[in-house]
Amino acid sequence: MNNFSTLTSIISALGTAPIHRLQRTWSQVNARTQNVLESMRKLMSSSKNFAEYRETLHLANPPCIPFFGIYLTDLTFIEDGIPGIIKRTSLINFAKRAKTAEVIRDIQQYQNVPYPLRSVGDLQDYILKNMQAAGDVHEMYERSLQVEPREREDEKITRLVDMGLIS
Repeated sequence: MNNFSTLTSIISALGTAPIHRLQRTWSQVNARTQNVLESMRKLMSSSKNFAEYRETLHLANPPCIPFFGIYLTDLTFIEDGIPGIIKRTSLINFAKRAKTAEVIRDIQQYQNVPYPLRSVGDLQDYILKNMQAAGDVHEMYERSLQVEPREREDEKITRLVDMGLIS
């Protein structure tokens, strides 16, 4: 669906402490799913100024929902990094304005093609209900500890030996 905004949210959520800490649970996730998740992380990696994501986004066929945070970063760098007035003159720096306009045009192009989706009330209610029930990060961490309690070092060694990972 080319929804890079939600993709970023999913990657971020899976990286939060309550979920990331679940090592025994993660070890049960199949290799195919782990590979898909790793490819999603790689796509949205901040390396080289999000180069892989930017390339994928520009090759995507609309409709598309980009990750807006990158545009905010670009606009911040333009605003803070390029002077508004050309040095030793009182002339407006139109190159700065052109770069700002370029980012805004890029955003606008993704607003031109709507998704052909229908509203599904039951699904919306389900998502809203579960989002409200999730609680804050502290409550989620407590749930995480219930699902997978902290492991003493001797328990961890025993488990790794049983799995054949150490001898």
